[in-house]
This record gives sequence, structure tokens and C-alpha cells, in this order.
Amino acid sequence: MKSCLYLCDIYHDRRRPRVHAFRYRMFTFCIDLDEWDRLVQNPLISENRYALYSLRVEDHLDFGKATVKENVTAFLHSRGFSQPIGRIQMLTNLRTLGYQFNPVTFYFVSDANGDPAAIVAEVANTFNEQKLYSIDAQSHRHQRVRDVQDKHFYISPFSDLDTQLHFNLRFPDDALDIHIHESDAEGIFFRSGMRGKRRELCTRELLLQTLRFPAVTLQVIAAIHWHALLLFLKKVPVRAKSDHPELQTHTRHYLPRRSASSNKLVV
Repeated sequence: MKSCLYLCDIYHDRRRPRVHAFRYRMFTFCIDLDEWDRLVQNPLISENRYALYSLRVEDHLDFGKATVKENVTAFLHSRGFSQPIGRIQMLTNLRTLGYQFNPVTFYFVSDANGDPAAIVAEVANTFNEQKLYSIDAQSHRHQRVRDVQDKHFYISPFSDLDTQLHFNLRFPDDALDIHIHESDAEGIFFRSGMRGKRRELCTRELLLQTLRFPAVTLQVIAAIHWHALLLFLKKVPVRAKSDHPELQTHTRHYLPRRSASSNKLVV
């Protein structure tokens, strides 16, 4: 099976206007979307129904299609990508006991020959909004994929909207190596990323990681609010969500079922 888990180290490192850094460990899923019918045979995983871990199509990009792979394909076609699509690897947190929150889901898209074709980053905030960033990977055959794009999305109240995101990614294999940095006119002020080692996606390994990291999605949202509080106490300026709506472009509002969205902060 090509689908797997990754045991990851996550880091955030903010340099301005106050220094704030942290690291933590967790695990995440990397799903070959062509294998989904096999994965749901695992008693711990389901599709569109309650389980320990579940994938719901409405939690992710919506282009009117029935499956996640079809929606990713439709999105890429809307961006002018015309060649046949082969494998799509989805790096994400599945719903855990019905609760869903993904700061970012990545779709690593290969062409019909198995070569890197595109990467889609589906970034979310705690206002139940998502924004898609598409990256052309065709010129980066078996190398790192780098791209810089305008953010224009309210990810965090502790940074401006008119900054740039610097993507530095590799397609997942035995190791995971992903970095997204943020810059303004003065240069890069925020660095984040995740590095991980591949683990087999089987019932035994999934139970082991669940015991080590129970309720992963709840831990993620708890960490977001905890570090937001620390930034607030450090007197980092706060930007209101209502400021500069013209810089919050191409967002999708979604209402995931059985998910909480009360306090709206992302660090």
C-alpha cells in the first residue's frame, strides 16, 4: 500500500515583532486517493460517517464533484492544468472522533507517468475559511519545489494580509520535508515546517500513534489557541478579521459538521 502515516516534528519560529518559537510532535496521514476504498476496510477509518478517523468530502475543496480526487482535478483544470493526472497524495489530518481542523492539507499531484506535476496547498483558518494555493511542479522533476505567492488570506491575526508565502516542498517518500515561510517588505519574519518519517498505515501502527497522540485535531486547535494567548501576552499587535476585506481573496467558506469554531485565532 502506498498510503502511509508520517511521524512528524512541527516547528514555528516567529522573529518579528516579538520572538516566539515552539516545536511539537504529532502524526499525520498521507493518503493515495486511488487507495481510499482499501483504506476504509480498516476498522478505525471511515468515509462520510462517524469513526475514530474519517474523511468527509465536504471538509475539503469543493468543485461540485463526488470525490476529493475529482475535486482536486477540477481545481487544477480551472487553473489551466490540462495534462492527464495520475496519482494524488493527500497529506492531512483526518477527522478524529468527529472533530475536524486542518491548518493546511497538501495534495501532491503526479502526471500519468508518475512524475511531479503540481502541488495544491489547502490552507484553513478558524473562521471556517479555506484558500487554495496551486504550485507548478513540472519543472522540478525529483527536486525540491519552491514558489512564492501573495498570501491575501486571514490566516493569523498576528500578521498582515499583504505578505508573501514562501513554499519549499518535496513530494513525500520515505521522509517528509515541508516548509512554508512568510515575509514582508523587511524580509522573512516567520518560519514553519514539518519533517517526518514514514510509518506503515495499518491498524496496529495507527493504534500505536493514537495512544501516543490522542485526539490529534483537538490537540492542534488547542495549541493554536494557547500560542495565540502567548503572543497576545507578548503584546504582538492584533489585526481584526474585518480589516481590509479586499486583501482576503478567493476564499471558500465551509461549515464542517461536528466541528467547533468558537474562538477564531490562528498563530
